[in-house]
Amino acid sequence: MPVVQVSLLSGRSKEQKKEMADEITETVHKHSGAPKDVITVIFQDIGADSWAAGGTLFEDR
Repeated sequence: MPVVQVSLLSGRSKEQKKEMADEITETVHKHSGAPKDVITVIFQDIGADSWAAGGTLFEDR
C-alpha cells in the first residue's frame, strides 16, 4: 500500500488538496500498478512560522 506524505505551507483549500490527491493517486497508480483504492495521500499543513528555508522563516519572507 503506497503512502505519499505531502508537507505544505498552510493555506491550501480543500478543493486544491482534493485535486492534488487525485493527481498524485493517478501518478502512483500509473507508475506502480498499485490499485487506486490502496494508495494513501497524507497532507501535513505547516504554518509559515514553523517552516524555514535558508535560515529564514517563511513568515518573514
